[in-house]
Amino acid sequence: MQIDSGESYCIKPRTMEIREDELVVQVESPMDFISLKHHDVDLSSYILHQDLEGYFGILNGPTYEELVKYLWVRAEVYDKVSAELEETQKILEDPSLKGKSRQEMGLKEFTITEIRSNLMGIPITITEDVIGRAIRCNVDGNFQWDLNSRTSSWIATTREVLHKDTPTLVYKNMQK
Repeated sequence: MQIDSGESYCIKPRTMEIREDELVVQVESPMDFISLKHHDVDLSSYILHQDLEGYFGILNGPTYEELVKYLWVRAEVYDKVSAELEETQKILEDPSLKGKSRQEMGLKEFTITEIRSNLMGIPITITEDVIGRAIRCNVDGNFQWDLNSRTSSWIATTREVLHKDTPTLVYKNMQK
C-alpha cells in the first residue's frame, strides 16, 4: 500500500499494469468423453453427480477473445483487504469516522470477494455465484469420492497409475 503525500491522503492498492495486446487468451478445449470412455475411463457418473454437464456442454461455445482481454486488463479484485483499505481511506479523509461501521461511513457492507471491471462504462461484477450461473453449475458443489470402496470402478486405474499396479487400497503409501 502506498500513501501519496500532499494536501490529501490517498491510499492506493498495488496494481499490475497489463496491456491488452500483451494478453494471450487460452481457449478451453472440451473434454472428449467418448474417447475417454473408449479407453475405459467413464467419467459420466461423476460429471452427472457433480452437476457439471451444463459446464461441459458450453465449452464448445464461442470465446470472445477481445472481450476477455478488455475486461481482464480493467479487472480489480475486491476482497477483505480492499474493503479494509476503503475504510482506511474514508477515515483519512474524515477522521471523525474512526470506530464507525461501514454503513455509517457510507460504504456498502463487504459480503463476498468480487472481480470488478467495466465494459463501455458499464460496471461488471463477477462473484462465485455469477460464475456458477454462467457455467450452469451449482455453486454449493457436490463432491463424489469412492476410491476407498472395494467396488469402485477407479481401483484398477488408480493402482496402475499411482501404484504401478501394486494391489493396495492404502493410498497414502504411493510409490514414486
